Amino acid sequence: MRIIAIANQKGGCGKTTTAINLSACLAQLEKSVLLIDLDPQGHATLGLNIQPQELEKTMYNVLTPVSEKRLRLDEIIIPVSDNFDLAPANILLSAIEQELSGKPEREARLAQAISLMVGRTTYDYIIIDCSPSLGLLTFNGLRASHEIIAPVDTGFFSLHGISRLLETVNLFEKELNYSISVKALITVFDRRTKFAHEVKDEIYKYFSGKVFSPVIHNNVRLKEASSYGVPVVKYDKRSRGAQDYSALARELAGFRVVTENAGRGASAPETKMRRAVFAYYAPEAQNVEIAGDFNSWAASQGSKLEGNGDGLWKKEFNLEPGRYRYKFIVDGAWVMDPNNPNVEVDNSGNTNSLLELK
Repeated sequence: MRIIAIANQKGGCGKTTTAINLSACLAQLEKSVLLIDLDPQGHATLGLNIQPQELEKTMYNVLTPVSEKRLRLDEIIIPVSDNFDLAPANILLSAIEQELSGKPEREARLAQAISLMVGRTTYDYIIIDCSPSLGLLTFNGLRASHEIIAPVDTGFFSLHGISRLLETVNLFEKELNYSISVKALITVFDRRTKFAHEVKDEIYKYFSGKVFSPVIHNNVRLKEASSYGVPVVKYDKRSRGAQDYSALARELAGFRVVTENAGRGASAPETKMRRAVFAYYAPEAQNVEIAGDFNSWAASQGSKLEGNGDGLWKKEFNLEPGRYRYKFIVDGAWVMDPNNPNVEVDNSGNTNSLLELK
């Protein structure tokens, strides 16, 4: 079970949008997911078309020290869709900091609640939508997590306050003597502006390259889906927002091509590799990468195409015979191969270019 906190105290960075849509996309990959709303505003709850003010059982009941009000985590869970559950929140959660004042191990309440639930209910992923402030609730989310995703938008104040989050993580690591992985996710990206690209470069430098390959583009469908209380993959599975979050889920889940042996105990015959040349014409592009089944859908240094100065970008791979879905990533935007008419729609409804090697 992987426990991942989505945290950043800056508003407008897509924190709750990421929590909802990443959870939904992981669920579509047949991963069981619990989304924990740890924000008294209840935005993750509201974003799934559940009215926070009407709820009687919420995360407040899980964290409160008042015994007659306390419930187990598995007692407040609301099913959202197949493989996707929610632990909701509302304004009552704002009282927790005062109720836990002076209590021992108050930062560990959520971690303890998750541990107690594991014997009854287990998930592949627990996603925690942290409060947008570095207070006790966020401390609980960080303390319970193995990994942190920090959504960072490409606005002027994008990195403001991130240093405090990283300082808090470092403090937890020293006190608890274990390592918490922190990785940035670039959100609300407008590839049309030079400024967005400059901020994107600064984010890569700030996080020393620990940044997810998929970039979440500024997309009206994401906002529309939120207003209707549904994940974007349910609202418009072919939209840019759905494709971006589906790519993030695949990268997080570590999807890769698995070749089955011919038979139990049989040695695989020697396979002759095939040379595949990928090319994309983009004279104004600053960076072109490729991601697909052959590299686990993870853009990296080895996936960059080389430009020849005339606008043509190329990359060669040696691949085994088979079918490979792929897309180009042009300055952060995921695009189809315009020179390849062969396409395939995956289980999430995303259309990808398809290469067949015989």
